[in-house]
Amino acid sequence: MTISLHKRVRRLLLCVLAGILCAAVVVSAHVSRADGPAGEENAQRLSFLSACGWEAAPEPVSVRDVEIPAVFSDVYERYNALNEEAGFSLTRLAGKTCRQYVYRVTNGGGEAPVFATLLVYRGEIVGGDVSSAAMDGFMEPLRRQG
Repeated sequence: MTISLHKRVRRLLLCVLAGILCAAVVVSAHVSRADGPAGEENAQRLSFLSACGWEAAPEPVSVRDVEIPAVFSDVYERYNALNEEAGFSLTRLAGKTCRQYVYRVTNGGGEAPVFATLLVYRGEIVGGDVSSAAMDGFMEPLRRQG
């Protein structure tokens, strides 16, 4: 009888541990997902910009990795607020590295160049901005929520 009780306890513990492991995997996958528009491919990024009303050159002018700060400064808090206007939030990506794509906007108007910056994490667009390179330029959200 002692042997079968040990087997039952062992099976119960294995089931509990398996359940905890499954729950941890599901939670981890959910937390790390950005749930943004697809942005792994160049065509997806250009399509997103177009849907936001921006026409862009077919290839980015720069691509680099950028780290979202683990602790936001006042400047980054304002940048995150700008992203929140577009329906994004960078807070859940604090300390993570994103791929930054910068495109020349062709319908930006004015004399100074206008650029669209997209931040991509795990193949999804998670933020960015549109800005003018003029001395008295602007920075605005990629899109307006409304």
